[in-house]
Amino acid sequence: MITADKSFGFTDDDIEEIVLDSRKQMNHALFVPIIGERSDGHDYIDMAIQNGAVAVLSSRDISPLKEKYPDVRFYQVNDTKEALQEIGYMERLKFHGTVIGVTGSVGKTTTRTMIATALSAGKKVFQTAGNANSQVGVPITMFQMARSGADIAVIELGMSEPGEMTRIAQIACVDAAVITNIGIAHIEQLKTQENILREKLHILDGTPDGGILYVNADDPILSKLTPDIIHDFGIAKDISLTIRQYSKDDYPLTLSVKGDHMLQNASAAMHIAEFAGVDTEEAKDKLMSFTGVTGRGETFKTKDGVTIIDDAYNASPVSMKAGLDTLSQLEGNRKIAVLADMLELGENTLDYHREVGVYLATLPIDVVFLYGEKAASIGSGINAAFDAPDISLGDSDIRNRAEKKPTIEYFNDFSELKNTIQAIAKDQDVILFKGSNSMKLTEIVKAFKQDIV
Repeated sequence: MITADKSFGFTDDDIEEIVLDSRKQMNHALFVPIIGERSDGHDYIDMAIQNGAVAVLSSRDISPLKEKYPDVRFYQVNDTKEALQEIGYMERLKFHGTVIGVTGSVGKTTTRTMIATALSAGKKVFQTAGNANSQVGVPITMFQMARSGADIAVIELGMSEPGEMTRIAQIACVDAAVITNIGIAHIEQLKTQENILREKLHILDGTPDGGILYVNADDPILSKLTPDIIHDFGIAKDISLTIRQYSKDDYPLTLSVKGDHMLQNASAAMHIAEFAGVDTEEAKDKLMSFTGVTGRGETFKTKDGVTIIDDAYNASPVSMKAGLDTLSQLEGNRKIAVLADMLELGENTLDYHREVGVYLATLPIDVVFLYGEKAASIGSGINAAFDAPDISLGDSDIRNRAEKKPTIEYFNDFSELKNTIQAIAKDQDVILFKGSNSMKLTEIVKAFKQDIV
């Protein structure tokens, strides 16, 4: 359990930011050296001080440092990450507004941003910056939140291994939580969807009595949740809990971003806005101006008339299918899907890729570029869908396959992929980029962004 433990004598007086990267120019910062797999932040304390750190946590002996830097405050701790989390909890206690927590297998960042957008119609809102949703990101977010002067905060909480959600949820202590879906992201570590569900539900750890959980009614797992099921997992047993469902059809919404998944995210935003007392019509107007989050479905047009769907930050079977749905719904001459490997899917990874291919075969998509060894199995699924008279794989049934099989090209060389896409892109084309972040499709998107109208 996280505690507001000041046993190491910490005070945030005169500290204006918390920094993990010693290379960053700092202003009255607390530097927290994190011990990672490949490097130890303690080796860079001198650099951090030279760049403006006025306070430092350390699990090494601080005596030589105190002698060397008498004007810097040093705090001796057993574990710098755990100490940072204790500081995060101390900072959380200073925020007296409402805290909304968002988690889920996919769509966390987009949903969080949509909620903040809707709430901004009537509230001063703070939200997680970038992707700071981890065991070190959430404590820093709490520090920033405590100084924001906001009425309400929307905090993203992520996890990739057992126990991680509990740790950060006990820091954030959310008043209401949103779970977007239960997919198979991180199934390589968590093994089953039930385990993923259990871990996501730990977002309720730290929630006060009377907490509210919003769940996506269109998700087959979340739609069956009850307080008793949650209590049977050993979660939120000591509090009264209300579950509220949201669905893509709850509000009449017209969005700039396309796809049922975007309507689901926007519905969650509307429900939270209503919960917070924001005028629903004004919240709708705010959401109409939402154009997406970079790397997560943002759509833009180049000066040459090419429409780009930038969904390249990450990928799972659910989110890749959603991206393909969006591509199929946009007006354009040719619809081109650039798909790369989906990672961390465990032993059935190739089956998941083939399943995406079978699903793609139901959509009016003209060209498919596949990058990576695993992504090649998407092509296998497409071919099987068109070659077999009747096929079903996973939740994809292609008896209603598209009229025309798309052209498929395979790539293992990134430069070749990039050069080919840039050479063939023409006016009125619509191009979707989707794959795991480490596949670096964002680099191709950035090249197109240089040509925005």
